Amino acid sequence: MSKPAKSEMKGAASAKPRNRVLPALDPTAFSLEGYMADDKTRVFNFNGRKLVSVLGREDFPGERIFKLPNKVVESANRQPLTAALLPCRLGYFPRAQGQRVSRANGDWAFTLLYCLDGAGTLDLREGKHRIPRGTFALLRPFEFHAYAADPSEPWSYYWIHFNGTVAQQYYDVLTNGGKDVCIAVQSDLRFVETFEKILAIYQEGHAYKNLVQASSAMHQMLGDLFGQIGHRSAPQESTTTRIDRTLTMMGKNLSTHVTIHELAATAGMSHAYFTQQFRKHTGQSPRSFFIQQKIAKAREYLAETDTKVENIARLVGYEDPFYFCRLFKRLTHQTPTMYRQSFRKTAAATRPNSRDE
Repeated sequence: MSKPAKSEMKGAASAKPRNRVLPALDPTAFSLEGYMADDKTRVFNFNGRKLVSVLGREDFPGERIFKLPNKVVESANRQPLTAALLPCRLGYFPRAQGQRVSRANGDWAFTLLYCLDGAGTLDLREGKHRIPRGTFALLRPFEFHAYAADPSEPWSYYWIHFNGTVAQQYYDVLTNGGKDVCIAVQSDLRFVETFEKILAIYQEGHAYKNLVQASSAMHQMLGDLFGQIGHRSAPQESTTTRIDRTLTMMGKNLSTHVTIHELAATAGMSHAYFTQQFRKHTGQSPRSFFIQQKIAKAREYLAETDTKVENIARLVGYEDPFYFCRLFKRLTHQTPTMYRQSFRKTAAATRPNSRDE
């Protein structure tokens, strides 16, 4: 059989796949070294690759953390039962005021976050997400992410880092191939119980039987999460009720960014079906409706307060005040300053004259 021409080989090599899929970890080649460069920075050397995590946090009263020793993780990744799926680090942070984590190149393991109460924010390359109560976030390795407690409503949350030869498959089915990394679920104590079960198992030690038990519990948690996704569109709940739930979610999150995928998850619908039903019930797309709600709130601030325009922009979720002003003018045909002046002039003209009282 003749060998392909060099030009053909070069073309094939330069072609980029549409969806980058991480190869499964090779248990025989697994090597991990980690250390704390200082009390805020953790540095990993994973198979020659340097990963840095900035941990801006203090100790939280009631927190619990467990981390498998690196040598134990390396050994477990050479055993068939634990190489498939293994929780390596996990913990619980209650009322994590001021907490933040930033990983420019991601982590070497998959990261699962579960907000039990309050709220947090998640930054990814494609945008910023709010993580409210009852929401999971699933992050893949080696990709930028940063998350933090909401300043006014700091979250209480569980976190877990896991890896294994089937971890990528779980990630794909749970996030729709990486499109829906934030997963809103119904309140279910099973998730809390499973987090607590893994913590309890590891508190007993890290003998092989403990690792197998923890691996089994991790399978159970991800399986339960997948089951929740499959049953989100319960037939007994009307479409109107589910759309109304997303309207409430929008109203409560005017100061931040909420994606269509998050709204669809809240409604228990696919992205396409949710968009179709939302337009049917409101006459607008979800994005247009959300923007209109933000601008309506901005009008209230302009009419009722003396808050600066740039601060009002941030209050309705726009970090760029110039973009906010252009958007406001496009929708109202007035700049924010013109709207404020016009509103107050009209209000003054209609106010009863004190001499007539």
